Amino acid sequence: MEKRIYASVLLSFYGPLLTERQLQILRYYYEEDLSLSEIAELLGMTRQAAHDAIRRGESQLARLEEKLNLHARWAHMCEQLMIAKAHLSSGDTDQAEETIRNLLEEEQADAFIH
Repeated sequence: MEKRIYASVLLSFYGPLLTERQLQILRYYYEEDLSLSEIAELLGMTRQAAHDAIRRGESQLARLEEKLNLHARWAHMCEQLMIAKAHLSSGDTDQAEETIRNLLEEEQADAFIH
C-alpha cells in the first residue's frame, strides 16, 4: 500500500489516540491534502515545524499499529470474508462456513490473549 494511503488508513484507526494538535495537522496533510506551507500558515508555525509534526505523527501512528495491530487484523478479516464470499458465490457453503468459523475462532483467541 502506498505510504500516503497507509498513513491515512492508520489515521482513521488511531486518530482519536493522538493529541488534538497532532490529529489536526495530520488531517490537514492527509485528508485535506494541504501543503506544508498551507498547514504552517493556518497554524502559525514554520514549514519545518509542520514537517516535523507530520513525521512525529506518522511515527506515533506506526508505533500504535505495531502495538495494537488493529489495521492488520482488520485487513486479515476483510480478506477472509472475501474468501468466504467467493465460496458462497461458487455454491461451496461448507467451505464458506469453515472460513468464517476459523475467522471467528482466531478473533476469539486473539481477544482472549489480549
